[in-house]
Amino acid sequence: MKEEKILNIRFIIMAIVCICFVSIAIVPKALQNDTFYTIKLGELILENGIDMQEHFAWHEGLPYTYPHWLYDVATYLVYQVGGYNGIYIATIILAVALGLIIYLTNLKLTKNNIISFLITIGALYLIKDFIAARAQLVTFILFILTVYGIEMFLETKKKRYIALLIIIPILIAN
Repeated sequence: MKEEKILNIRFIIMAIVCICFVSIAIVPKALQNDTFYTIKLGELILENGIDMQEHFAWHEGLPYTYPHWLYDVATYLVYQVGGYNGIYIATIILAVALGLIIYLTNLKLTKNNIISFLITIGALYLIKDFIAARAQLVTFILFILTVYGIEMFLETKKKRYIALLIIIPILIAN
């Protein structure tokens, strides 16, 4: 029984290392055009606040709702500290977090290391074209955490998962 537990732990560690490598490998080095807009928008928000105006359109002063202002500000701050390499590293960190959250959520729900690992690698492969320095990467992470929160609440009925399910939509809205 003890040997089986040790093998199980070894597999989980190996799976986590592999998922980290795959997550790093799928992050593109090139930034998208949206990244430059995100940086500038984050700078604008820090300087002027959220003024509900579109400053980058042909006609200044059009009404605009900032759909992911918090991510824009965070991206600008990362850019201020580390430049474009900093944004690349932050994207790697978010991609690794996504891979690990997918794996750990699957592991918790299926209770099978191999299936959880295969599902995670498959999911990362299918989502690789959408991994970029964009707010959607954070949304993917929050979506998986929502699934985890729902499943854990249904299993345990603990109120902390309800709190998670209230906080995550607030973060997604911001």
